[in-house]
Amino acid sequence: MDKSEKLKEYGFDLAAYEKAKDYERDGLVIDVIASLASLTALVLFIFFGAKPLYGLLKGVVTNTWGVRTLYILSFSLGFFLLELPSDWAGFRLEHRYDLSNQAMDDWIKDQLKSLLLSGVLALAGFSLLFWAMSVTDLWWLWTWVGFTVISVFLGFISPTILMPLFYDFEPLEDQELKETLEGLAREAGIDVLGAFNMRASAKTKKAIGALTGIGSSRRIILSDTMLEQYTPEEIEAVIAHEMGHHKNNDLWVTLLVQSLLSLIGLFLIATFFDPVLSFFGLGRNVSTLPLVLGLMELLLFILSPLKNWISRVRERAADDFSLDLIDRPEALGQALVKLSQQNLGNPAPPKPVELLFYDHPSGLSRVKKAFEHQS
Repeated sequence: MDKSEKLKEYGFDLAAYEKAKDYERDGLVIDVIASLASLTALVLFIFFGAKPLYGLLKGVVTNTWGVRTLYILSFSLGFFLLELPSDWAGFRLEHRYDLSNQAMDDWIKDQLKSLLLSGVLALAGFSLLFWAMSVTDLWWLWTWVGFTVISVFLGFISPTILMPLFYDFEPLEDQELKETLEGLAREAGIDVLGAFNMRASAKTKKAIGALTGIGSSRRIILSDTMLEQYTPEEIEAVIAHEMGHHKNNDLWVTLLVQSLLSLIGLFLIATFFDPVLSFFGLGRNVSTLPLVLGLMELLLFILSPLKNWISRVRERAADDFSLDLIDRPEALGQALVKLSQQNLGNPAPPKPVELLFYDHPSGLSRVKKAFEHQS
């Protein structure tokens, strides 16, 4: 049986599949062009801009912390402006494939909010990095500790502070569904703050179902785009999958994996740091920011297939949890088909592409597993 026949057998629409492939291809083109442009600009800046900018700021501000602050903020703004064309292309792509409802003025507001948040995070993280670099040869270890603490903190405040900056939330009005999902959480032994309707339709036509946060900030989130088009049983299956992530401690596993990869990257950078600085004619100061960032991005890209494999394993385990918790395999299978088609996810990518770049198993393999569990 060929791929098309398998997709039809499990309920996928072939026209939607072809559209998803085109969407994925066009998105990949944007990403590749953006990555090449960013890499080229970063290399040119390391050679021709990093040292002059540092000298300029040092001539204006004599305080070391002032120079660090202005350099980090200037670099963050420059990086934001560099990525703005690709972000705009992504915005147009979502509209071209009828996935977005977002107006231009709202997109601009989101970009400015992202700039502010990224600036704050960059200032906190890189200030720590260059302070540690100035006081100890173990700067890479202390930086890793600081980055890990920041990551945990962001995971805690994300559903209550960060996400509401971009979407409106309100308590779920469907009391029956609310009680069902909260009862499911109790059955799974998971504490939740409540169930909330995320008003996503003002920006996107994609469906979102999630269980976000850590500890007392944990909440069930359902987009209005999901509430309008999915049955209660399908929503229950999706949220049971999300509960599987929390029951299996996948948030902590993900943080651990990211933390370990960052530790490896920082250690490797520190090991070869002085020869690299000598090659580029840079000193051990904030002028090395683009170099550190570029090296870290390169190492994380090399290690990304390992990270994606771990993620796919955890996603399969979460599917198993959903199937065991609610024993409605047809609901999970149908929900996965709907999600794939509504969000234009490619349900059947080439196997090498899935192994290298996908952090979820293919939609077809997940649906097939659900329906086979039914039999």
